[in-house]
Amino acid sequence: MAKNVRNFVNRAFMRTVDLDLLQELLAPYAAELKFDWNTLPADEAERRDALFILFKDGGEDFPDALLDALHCILTLSTPNGARALQEIADEKGVALVPESELAAPGDGKHLTPRHLALRAYLRHPGIFERAVHRQAFFAASPLRLVGARRGVVVLNENAAAQGAFKAACSVFFAKRYLGRICDIHWYPEAGLINVLIEHGMNAVTTTVEEEGEQKVRTIREMTLDAISFDPRTGHIKVNARSLVERRELVRLFATHLLADPDFFAGPGNDRLYTLAPIRSGGAPWKFKNGWDEDLKEVFVKQVDVDEAEEGHTGRGGSPWSLSMRDTENALARLYEMVPDIDLGVLRIETIKLLLRFEVDGRKRDVLVTIRPNNVANFRDHMFEARIFQHLRENGFVQSPPSLPAVASAA
Repeated sequence: MAKNVRNFVNRAFMRTVDLDLLQELLAPYAAELKFDWNTLPADEAERRDALFILFKDGGEDFPDALLDALHCILTLSTPNGARALQEIADEKGVALVPESELAAPGDGKHLTPRHLALRAYLRHPGIFERAVHRQAFFAASPLRLVGARRGVVVLNENAAAQGAFKAACSVFFAKRYLGRICDIHWYPEAGLINVLIEHGMNAVTTTVEEEGEQKVRTIREMTLDAISFDPRTGHIKVNARSLVERRELVRLFATHLLADPDFFAGPGNDRLYTLAPIRSGGAPWKFKNGWDEDLKEVFVKQVDVDEAEEGHTGRGGSPWSLSMRDTENALARLYEMVPDIDLGVLRIETIKLLLRFEVDGRKRDVLVTIRPNNVANFRDHMFEARIFQHLRENGFVQSPPSLPAVASAA
């Protein structure tokens, strides 16, 4: 965990951090650190240098509670973390940073994501905890499935259903990791049912230093899994460490909160995305983004084609494949290099789009990989909701099942 300390502090951060906040962070651990703030040099520059050395060289001796705090602060010390903090603060009508600080010399340029995370941790713990939980809903490769129907009623406000779901999750993770803690947090938001599952992992034995002595301690790390379900479309997204866990969480959610264990088990449950608009549009195809003023440019960076059957997933199924890359429009380049190509009889296996947003005067490039039937990946989750809206507007998201919506549950 000492690495977290070294990652938390650097000279640029230490030169600008509010020392009152840093003192507030360290105060509860002063006795364990054998550290007295009042012994720091009176000169501010020297004081900041002394604090930098404390963090850089003393990380291995920091108490576990402080290390955990630093780890959580680091989790939100990113543009996505800062955005999550600000969005939650706005929802609650809370100002994360006083107007006086924003109006101070420098126009708040010192308020980096790390500064905001530190301030929120100390001054707005409820907002901070909610933002940490929100990060759990974003993963590089979540499991995404579509259910048997749209408009289903979710029993997320039914106490008995909530209790049954928690009990089932507890039994599953207790058998898997032998842990005893399993907490469920509910975050309905913008029509979505968001569920956070907090549970223990396998116990790990490690050597630590305590009061100048080497000791062996066994710890059980906690982790966060997340489920996000849209009852309007029947789509579910699950983040967990392994595919086995993701699939089991889907089954438990369907069993206890949808009262239908097979809700996500039907044929075609993973058919979420299609590249049919590009196949039919050919070289003239254009990405439609006129409704989004922040999306300035869209580049087709790569197109992979072969002659596998439509619906076949992954590599194989074709004696050949062709990957075309270009800095601006790989689709146009494909037709330029192979003018007789007919995408109507071929399969587009993968397409990569670079979406260039401009927010607050800064460019943000997001590379989106779409690979039918169920892959739509990108790293910057600040724009996740907006990107999926773009995918829907451009016809890349398969229509939900056409079965009738369910009437209200009894």
